[in-house]
Order: sequence, then structure tokens, then C-alpha cells
Amino acid sequence: MLSGKKLIVFLLAFASLYMPPALQAQDQVQFGYVNLAEAVLLHPLMKDFDARPRRFRITAIKGDAEKVRTQNLAKIKDEMGQAQKTLKQLEEDRRKEESEYTKQLQNLIKQKNTSPKAGEISMEKYNEERKSVDLEFTRKLRALRTEIQKVQNSIAKLNLESEYAEHASHEESQKVFSLILDELYEAVDAVAKFYKIPFVFNSSFEFSRSANEVTITNPMPEFFKDLDYRLSEDPEGKLTVAASIRGWLDLKNNNLVNCGDPRLTNFVIKGGVNMTPAVVDYIYQKHEISKSHRDFIQDYFRKVGSDK
Repeated sequence: MLSGKKLIVFLLAFASLYMPPALQAQDQVQFGYVNLAEAVLLHPLMKDFDARPRRFRITAIKGDAEKVRTQNLAKIKDEMGQAQKTLKQLEEDRRKEESEYTKQLQNLIKQKNTSPKAGEISMEKYNEERKSVDLEFTRKLRALRTEIQKVQNSIAKLNLESEYAEHASHEESQKVFSLILDELYEAVDAVAKFYKIPFVFNSSFEFSRSANEVTITNPMPEFFKDLDYRLSEDPEGKLTVAASIRGWLDLKNNNLVNCGDPRLTNFVIKGGVNMTPAVVDYIYQKHEISKSHRDFIQDYFRKVGSDK
């Protein structure tokens, strides 16, 4: 019977069979960290970012900016025409339903009052027929109003889009954010190799995307355009530039709300060893779980993985 201490050593040794090759031992294992959210906001491509719609201008995309702007306007005009045509038809359908409803009520009342057997038409029957007409009209009118509201919302959105014809679409803006993160991960890898840092984590991994009405003028266009001039001509230029950048970075939750790339909130950027398989196997051995169960779970980790 193994003692408690020897048992722990034995279990750890056994569990280590499921550990991936670890980094070579060093006298002092170092780790680095990067505030990825702030690094994104300081990227040169952010000079083309508009904080109000939280989208990039088309100048951030390779190609003819004027051509893209013209294409955007043409697309918006076409979609607007289709939406207005649909709205006109829906409004016409609504008027027809209202007119038909009025006719049905008039006919029902006329039938009740002028029929030779008017006395035989009970108020109860009249109310039933009236209720049926009312319910059918209400159902149709509600459906039409729902469709009308959808089209009106679409038109309002298109009107807003026309104001941002010189901006990239949300999908295109996502691609720019992904390009920025590609470069940042490349930079992290290069710097980590240079300083021989095996593990790098994201200090802004708890970053939470939250939109609100608070906006701030993006300082990056001026920063990249005339920093030298401002520092040389303005005695307090360094302080004012630093203050504008601080305010810009403080609103990262708002400014990056449309950055959907999951790498932005990864905890581990580079390195690290996934110990989950070994930890689970340690527990299974301690509780004397059968080898078939242990092997199954380890096979699961190899094929499906955890935090890969």
C-alpha cells in the first residue's frame, strides 16, 4: 500500500503521460502579457476608423475608394427603390382591406335591417357574424402592419447607410479588424521569440463589448498625420496628445463593440500547456475509475480537445 505522498507522486507520474511535451526547464520561467484591446486601438489602420458608426472608412480597404463609394451609393439607391415599391404595395393592400371590411359591415347591417325575415335574425347571430368579420380583419391588418413596420425600418436603415457611403460595410470592417489581429499575433510571436518568452497572455481578456451613446473623436488620424508638428509647435502638445489617446483607450469597450474576432478576448496569446487531460486522469485514478473510462476521456481530449 502506497503512502499518501508516494501515491500523489505516482498519480502525477502516470498523468504526465497525457501531458504534451513541456517547455525545457529554465532557471526562471518568464511570461509576458499584452493588452490586446489597446494594441488594436493603436494600430495604424485605426486612423481610418470612425467611432460614431464604429466602422472603418473605405480608405482602410485596398482598392479604389471612389469606386467603392459609387458602388455603395448605387446599391443603396437600388435597395431603397425596391423597399419604397414594397411599402407602396403594402399600403395599398392595407387600404383595400379597410375598404373591404367597411363593405362587409355595411352588408351585414343591411342584411339584418332589410331582410323579409329580419325578425328571424337574432342579435346573437348578428354578433357572431360581426365578431367573425372583425377577427379576420384584425388578423389581416396586424400582419400588414408588421410587414409595413419591417419595410419602414429597412428604409430608415438605408437612409442611415447613405450617410456612410464612404464607409466599409460591417462585414468589411470585420475583415479589417481580423487583419489587425493577424498582425498583432504575428508581432507577439516575433517579440516573444526575441526575448525568449515562452508564454504570453492577454491582459485585456476580460474586455467586454458594450455599446453606448458615448463617443470620442478618434485621435489616431491626427496622431499619425502631424504628431511632430504638434510636439514642436505646442508647448503642451505632449500632454494634450497623451490625454486624447488615454480617452480613446478608456472607451475601448465601446469603440471595439463591432470587433467580433474571438482572438480579441483570448486569455492565452502564445504558449502554455493544456493540463486538463492530466488533471482529469489524476482524479480518475484517485477515484479508481476504470482504465476504459480514462482512455475514453483521453481519446476525447485528443480528438475534440479542450481550450484548443
